[in-house]
Amino acid sequence: METKIARRPLGKTGLSVSEVSFGAMNLRTLNTLGETDDILNYVIDQGINLIDTARGYNGKNKQGEFVESEVLVGSLLRQRTDIDEPIVVVTKGHGYTLDEFEKDLNTSLAKLGVTGTHNLRIGQTDVRIVYFFHGINAKRWATISTSGVLDKIQELKQAGVINHIGFSSHYGDTKEIKAAVDTGIFEVVELPYNIFNRSLGEDGKLNLLEYIYNKQIGIINMKAFSGNGMPAIYRMLKDLITIDYGTMLNFCLSNPYITTVDAGARLVSEFAADLETAIRPRLTKPQMTDLRSEADKVSKHMHNICRECMHCLEKFSCPQNVNFPEILALYARHTISEQLDRDSSYPAQYRQLDIDSEACIECGACIPWCEYKLDIPKMLKQAHQALGSSV
Repeated sequence: METKIARRPLGKTGLSVSEVSFGAMNLRTLNTLGETDDILNYVIDQGINLIDTARGYNGKNKQGEFVESEVLVGSLLRQRTDIDEPIVVVTKGHGYTLDEFEKDLNTSLAKLGVTGTHNLRIGQTDVRIVYFFHGINAKRWATISTSGVLDKIQELKQAGVINHIGFSSHYGDTKEIKAAVDTGIFEVVELPYNIFNRSLGEDGKLNLLEYIYNKQIGIINMKAFSGNGMPAIYRMLKDLITIDYGTMLNFCLSNPYITTVDAGARLVSEFAADLETAIRPRLTKPQMTDLRSEADKVSKHMHNICRECMHCLEKFSCPQNVNFPEILALYARHTISEQLDRDSSYPAQYRQLDIDSEACIECGACIPWCEYKLDIPKMLKQAHQALGSSV
């Protein structure tokens, strides 16, 4: 497909991918299936050749229809008969033991509609499947590294069931990220990095992005905009900084170690704006230094808050039906508004919820599923004290 977007080598896979890719996590948040088709078709029409999805990217859209990201991506690729190059499809599972891994992988391949071996296809479209272990942390890596799944996934790659092996991880798991990278098994990783949090890059004790790049492993940059909660937070911060969304994206694109930035746009207009940024000149080193200093003026407000990434809901459902992501997102915005001495409507929004934080029984079952290691029950108590008692 023709494209104005530059391509970069995806590590040692032999693939070259568009430096802006499409993150399909937010397809579950759209209003209609028509909107899903619109943005997926637009992505393909622009020559974007990497789509990032996952087994857990499921939920009800605004019309109440249950949607699965893998199904939507697979359906769109089957509808297209004009794609003249392989599409790199990244999908991920939470299977860390042999049984769970094989179940997740087989389900993902079936939902996507992948056929063949080695030369894999979805409909008439050639695809390259990169399969990820989703969200490596200390507990999950301990299981992965001893359960036999690493041997199994290498066997499946050799058999042509998948093409490449990868993993994703988050802030705070640097030890496990390095351990996984040092196995030599993984060809692609997906990590968070943005202008407001550079702890896995240049601000870490070890610049993991540089370390991984030097091992010829492709790097997919997620959370370039700091998560789904950023739009509401940015409205409170934008008069304190000159950094806009284009600058946030260009900052990540200008990092020499990043292969592609995974843009989880919801609308065609949003993704079009991302592509307009991608064709601009990259930032110079002095510009990046200045932007880091400016970002640090407000980044303190974004520590230890819910970013509405929704990863916690991919394998977990609250037994009390507490909508803790929405509650904690409201609490995050309320906390920042108080720090900045702004008027806040969040207590009123909190009181409109059907089930509030008091329904939490503090079982703690949600905690392992928070990629940012937030103490959700404790924060729910704090949210109720701050929002439930406000006038």
